[in-house]
Amino acid sequence: MKFLVVPILMGMALLAGVAQAGPEDIIRAKLKTAMPEAQIISIRPTPAGLYQVNAKGYESVFVTADGRYLFQGDLLEIQGDRIVNLEDAGKADESKAALAALSPADSVNFPAVGGKPKAIIHVFTDVDCGYCRKLHAEIAQINKLGIEVRYLAFPRAGESTPTSRKLDNVWCSSDRQSAMTLSKQGKSLPEAPKVCKSPVNKQYELGVVLGVRGTPAIFAPDGKQVGGYLAPASLAKALGIR
Repeated sequence: MKFLVVPILMGMALLAGVAQAGPEDIIRAKLKTAMPEAQIISIRPTPAGLYQVNAKGYESVFVTADGRYLFQGDLLEIQGDRIVNLEDAGKADESKAALAALSPADSVNFPAVGGKPKAIIHVFTDVDCGYCRKLHAEIAQINKLGIEVRYLAFPRAGESTPTSRKLDNVWCSSDRQSAMTLSKQGKSLPEAPKVCKSPVNKQYELGVVLGVRGTPAIFAPDGKQVGGYLAPASLAKALGIR
């Protein structure tokens, strides 16, 4: 009988492991079976008892704790006299922490005039989109309002595309500010050397996690996405700057 002790203990351990598996593990396993090609980036709980799942190249989905049901769309909560989008509210803190963890050396920065910014914003940008170019044409006005702009790359066509290569050329330039301006004016830049370690793909993936769906995507210091394109005065108002 003593020879059965090890198998029995092993079986008990396996059962305990299954019993102790949390919703996030269950959801990850179910999605891996149903969508083996999906690369899950994050799974986080919501106040509604559902779990928000972000996967590379996919829009966010909400999944039940048992991993059986999911839906795409806005999850809204009635909070007294207002209705709040839980995806947006939940992502603000996540976005704030993720953006604060970035090194300024990895973004293309346009400092506020005077050197002491009233607000620092992060803007996920492409170099080809019309509103990205319009926003950049007003960058001097934005800086004069005391707003520092830190550009992050978000090639709308995805990774390893001609668009992402243009962004590589910007980030690998010795003068990123000038390179960004020239590229947004439709001018060609020297090809980035292969030895350059561009952060473009990582920034694109971060944008996907933070819910960026188009460019420009402007994030305020508190982590909230305040727009696409905003005129300088409207941007200052959205940031509480007078």
